[in-house]
Amino acid sequence: MVNLQLDLPNFKKLAESIQGQNADMQKAIDRTISDCKSRAPAQITKAVTAVYGIKSSEVSAAGKMAKLGAKTVGELKLAGASVKSLQLVYKGRRLTPLHFSMTPRTKPKGKRYAVKAAIYKGQKKKLTGKAQYNTPVFLAPQKQGIILPFQRMGESRMPVYAIHTTSIPQMIENDKVAADIKEKMDELFTTRLQHHIDRLQKK
Repeated sequence: MVNLQLDLPNFKKLAESIQGQNADMQKAIDRTISDCKSRAPAQITKAVTAVYGIKSSEVSAAGKMAKLGAKTVGELKLAGASVKSLQLVYKGRRLTPLHFSMTPRTKPKGKRYAVKAAIYKGQKKKLTGKAQYNTPVFLAPQKQGIILPFQRMGESRMPVYAIHTTSIPQMIENDKVAADIKEKMDELFTTRLQHHIDRLQKK
């Protein structure tokens, strides 16, 4: 499990300017934090899928996809009960190329093929595996009927190396993704805080 400390300059500035004014203003901050904990995964997913070629439903199933029982490949949640303690907590295993539009999905019979995947969005490339093995990537079926890419670790048929790519934590730690997440989170928190302030002031 990994944490990303959130730097929310606009939200913190607005929150600190109203903190301690009265009970309603503190209530607005508390409601905002609670509100955004359920909204944050969708914004994080947008930041991840803008860079990586993974389906949004796999990063964070929401709405209709969640009701249909979509399975995610990691866990995202917002932790902390105050402005100063807010942090993004995330975890997940390294993924196979199947999650990144891998082609072909089955082994072509009687002809050569190259296994490709779009780890980065819009950039489908040939999988080469580990350079130290210097052997081609091939497809092989598993007990569950899933076809996965492998690479022989020498000239013999065995042993083989299972090809894996990246994980949700690694995607989130990408500089571009992390910066986008912080920007989206700051905008989300600031917008929701202003919303709750306006509602309380109308009472």
